[in-house]
Amino acid sequence: MRRSILIVCSLFLFVSCGRERFKTYSYENFADQHQTLAILPVATFTSGRIPREVSEEQIAQVEEMESLAFQIELYHQLTRRSGRNYNNINIDFQHINETNHLLEEAGIDLRSSWKTPPKELAEILGVDAVVITNVEKEQYLTELESFGLSVVNTIAWVFSDGWWPLYGQNRTSDVLVYCSILDGRTGTPVWSTNRTCPTSWNRPHNEVVRSITRTLSRRFPYRMGDRY
Repeated sequence: MRRSILIVCSLFLFVSCGRERFKTYSYENFADQHQTLAILPVATFTSGRIPREVSEEQIAQVEEMESLAFQIELYHQLTRRSGRNYNNINIDFQHINETNHLLEEAGIDLRSSWKTPPKELAEILGVDAVVITNVEKEQYLTELESFGLSVVNTIAWVFSDGWWPLYGQNRTSDVLVYCSILDGRTGTPVWSTNRTCPTSWNRPHNEVVRSITRTLSRRFPYRMGDRY
């Protein structure tokens, strides 16, 4: 019984302190000044084994589509967890349509926003801080190669009574995600986190995006009681 209580207490302590690990030294100085955050277009990059028949223009188009997909899903995940309920995110988020419209009006397209200083973007958007996210997708296998390995593994598994090592054989890529909050006036980072997510040929793209953004939203600061 005593051991069970200790385990529960340890888990509670871990959960309650989880977001503290990602705050920078400057969080305490700037968090109380932040009322509205903007989620910027997500910078996405692809490297590794890219099929020869895929052009640079096609890669760029996919990256830009993924950028919007991550931005939209991160916005929805964060707003779902915002509000006045216990331990919800206690801050306002600028709607992504307004964010992207204001950037477009200022002559800043999607890719340009990835390179523009955060302070400049915060001023254009009229927000107190900005959420910057980088997504790096490192390709290991093309989808066709990965599918072929998966079929081979499945056949081998059937004829070996389930003892064939299936795990890890059909991984297509690793998605590395870095997310930070920067103060709008100074550009100082106040919070940062990262996550690596392996993908496979048969895992839907939207499922990967949702899984990653859900993790980021769970770690997000500005909660009741931990904001200042």
